[in-house]
Amino acid sequence: MRREGYIIEEIANYANMADSFDQVLRGAARKRSSQGRYLLAHREEVIKELTEAISNGTFSVKDYREREIVEGGKVRRIQILTMHDRIAVHAIMAVVDQHLRKRFIRTTSASIKQRGMHDLMDYIRNDINDDPRGTAYCYKFDIRKFYESVSQDSVMECVRKVFKDKRLINMLDGFVRMMPSGISIGLRSSQGLGNLLLSVHLDHVLKDKLGIRHFYRYCDDGVVLAASKEELWKIRDIIYELVGSIGLTVKPNERIFPVTEGIDFLGYVIYPNHVLLRKRIKKNMARKLGKVKSRKRRRELVASLYGMAKHADCNNMFFKLTGKQMRSFKDLNVSYQPEDGKKRFPGQVVSIRELVNLPIIVKDFETGIKTEQGDDRCLVSIEQGGEMKKFFTNSAEMKNILAQIRQMPDGLPFETVIKTENFGKGRTKYVFT
Repeated sequence: MRREGYIIEEIANYANMADSFDQVLRGAARKRSSQGRYLLAHREEVIKELTEAISNGTFSVKDYREREIVEGGKVRRIQILTMHDRIAVHAIMAVVDQHLRKRFIRTTSASIKQRGMHDLMDYIRNDINDDPRGTAYCYKFDIRKFYESVSQDSVMECVRKVFKDKRLINMLDGFVRMMPSGISIGLRSSQGLGNLLLSVHLDHVLKDKLGIRHFYRYCDDGVVLAASKEELWKIRDIIYELVGSIGLTVKPNERIFPVTEGIDFLGYVIYPNHVLLRKRIKKNMARKLGKVKSRKRRRELVASLYGMAKHADCNNMFFKLTGKQMRSFKDLNVSYQPEDGKKRFPGQVVSIRELVNLPIIVKDFETGIKTEQGDDRCLVSIEQGGEMKKFFTNSAEMKNILAQIRQMPDGLPFETVIKTENFGKGRTKYVFT
């Protein structure tokens, strides 16, 4: 495994430090707090101070407080840092997470940028549809008290396999050993480093060394799909051994069962042909909606439920709880209308030269566009190879043809190929054919 270097330089970059400052200080409540007001008043000084501490590897978490929260019916103690320290931790982990992300298997999703529970659920559903025989049975497991039981030495062993800068390793060691045992639930670094530990000791062993095709992990919850129960019992024994090698244990509520019974995972119950919301989520939401009196709060709850229900087959449930029919954005038939009246087309701008002799579909166009090359340019929206693109043209011939086509009842969209024609003294023009 090739180790990463020059990470500190990326972290100490002003853009990263300033972005971390803004991320931690987002929201009116944080800005109005005594900590927030002080930090905002001394923004550049704080960024400079933290940058220097990170650059020489001396930054460490100085203080934190603990608070109890109830999550999924469980009471957890989380550690809350000062906003000053959170800026530095955010800056460090924003870069560290980027380097860790490429080392994770594609079917793990918790606390990984541009992934999430719905992304992972789509993978499971696609695999069940594509390989129904190979996904007939499911083994579902959960690691017992993961954050509280993690071996700090095991985490740091994995960190040293990935990074070689001693300054960075020293700071990450401080994050990992902030608690007497285990790793902090409230510290931002715990999510990425916990993922790294399981990635090294569980994910890559199952996927790469043992070739287990259908394995999915969300934090400390895992699912394996296979063609038979016998195969899953063997995999279950392997998982026990791998998890035990780093001082962790699997909860006794593990199950091996047919997929047709539904996989209770990621807040949903996933069946071969449909998906439902987890029963506990529906009950809790019904209870909250029944008690709420504030219209604003009710709208927030309905929006929250919609955010979950739209990824499942829950139209009837949503209507029963809210009295509203679920509709997607496209059903509302609304679009952005700029004040200048000009259309906005999706896709990247390409040169018309790149489109010569290629089949395209002309979707729409807008005239009277002012560009650096001059006024009254025409912007043409096209689809090429299934991808939306657009190009500018000042060709009087093209503009005239597009204007004629717009007058036809079914003129747009139309298929065409752009060709070049020579005219005059070595001049070239582009035409629709």
